[in-house]
Amino acid sequence: MKVEIRDVIEKDWDFILKIRNQHSNRIAFHDTTITSIDTHRKYMTKLRDDPNSFHWIIMYGEKAVGHIKIVNSELGYFLLDGYKGKGIGTKAHELVYDKAKQLGLKKLAATIKVERSTPLSFEEKLGWVKKKIVYKNNKAYSYYIEKILD
Repeated sequence: MKVEIRDVIEKDWDFILKIRNQHSNRIAFHDTTITSIDTHRKYMTKLRDDPNSFHWIIMYGEKAVGHIKIVNSELGYFLLDGYKGKGIGTKAHELVYDKAKQLGLKKLAATIKVERSTPLSFEEKLGWVKKKIVYKNNKAYSYYIEKILD
């Protein structure tokens, strides 16, 4: 099946909230709480109105299976349960790198929690470089990583 990305429209906001609130995705976020519809709508409105925010729905064939975004050059993404480990995330990243270059971005950044189900090697195989470890309460909490877009 073909992986594509398409621009987010307001009709997608409920789908994005659904996958954002999946337990498997929440535990990877810095804020692991369930997001309310009101909080989500305010956030999505802010993204829509921010000229430095870009986001897309990840399509697998005809089915929406994820959300990927760049906010102020920081990349974030998540997939529906059942669609991880199939190469969909890898292809979505490649598509977003092309979009980012078209937007004039030279570099992307991300922070990923040390304790998450997907190892750092996923990003490293896509060309991301670990720049530093962020500590919280004297414990390694997250990696700050960067991707040069060439």
